[in-house]
Amino acid sequence: MLTDQIKSLDLPPMPQVAARVMKIDESQVSVSAEQIKNIIQADLALSTKILKLANSAFYSRGNKITNLSQAIALLGFKTVKGLSLLVSSASLVPKKGNFKIMKELWMRSVLTALIAKILAERIDKEKMNDEIFMVGLLRQIGKSIMANQFTEEYAICYNMSAEATDEEKLNQLETMKWQFTSLDASVFAMRSWNFPSELIEAAKVYRYKIDDAVAIERAQPMLLPVILAEYIVLLGGYTDTAKVTGKLAEKLYAEFSRLCLVYKIDDARKKYYIEELRQVIRQDSFYTFCGELFTN
Repeated sequence: MLTDQIKSLDLPPMPQVAARVMKIDESQVSVSAEQIKNIIQADLALSTKILKLANSAFYSRGNKITNLSQAIALLGFKTVKGLSLLVSSASLVPKKGNFKIMKELWMRSVLTALIAKILAERIDKEKMNDEIFMVGLLRQIGKSIMANQFTEEYAICYNMSAEATDEEKLNQLETMKWQFTSLDASVFAMRSWNFPSELIEAAKVYRYKIDDAVAIERAQPMLLPVILAEYIVLLGGYTDTAKVTGKLAEKLYAEFSRLCLVYKIDDARKKYYIEELRQVIRQDSFYTFCGELFTN
């Protein structure tokens, strides 16, 4: 439930590019592709960033992409749309407050989105992998909003919850301090920005409170890959700054393993996602450039 207190949050404005891109009707692909090309090419800096991301190994698969038309032809409208929203969303994460915390939260979201997209392709959800990418990128935006607005207080909550890796503890602390949680803040922000309903619904789910994963999978087919990716980022220490150890690691791994049953992900595959995929992702220029998006 969104309380009166949450209405005092100072939200960053929705980027105009993101707002225009999200309104594009995807039902007519040829028309949509032309629309997004016109939106992007009007901004030289944005065009440059999109092409740089498109030429990362993660997307290009060895194909040199030199212009937006080629990017749309090779990658598809939905992927280019996702890249546009990725670049735009960097401006939704305030770069004030505690820079270390803000950068960490941004990279967790980027890595979650990236891993969720990879998972989607391996569990027969490749047709919705771009939507899953966006859920992963924006589901936790409330943390960044609160960390920016309540710099000192949120830093205390962040540190007391093992750098926000213990989300159950973090949400308890948030509720005690503000009477709402960072996921509530995500929902409030997305509603204020008129985001699609599937993004808003995804932000409402507390990963440690999932009792019936199969029911969640049926109701929100884009959500579980994202939540699995959130666990992988934390358990694998993907950002190099937050390390989950001891009883918390055991707790998170147990929760992660229970959700893996939905997709029949075995121990060998879990080990790969937590221990080996990290190196593949970090060697890709996509990862490096996503970090640059936050600092530029």
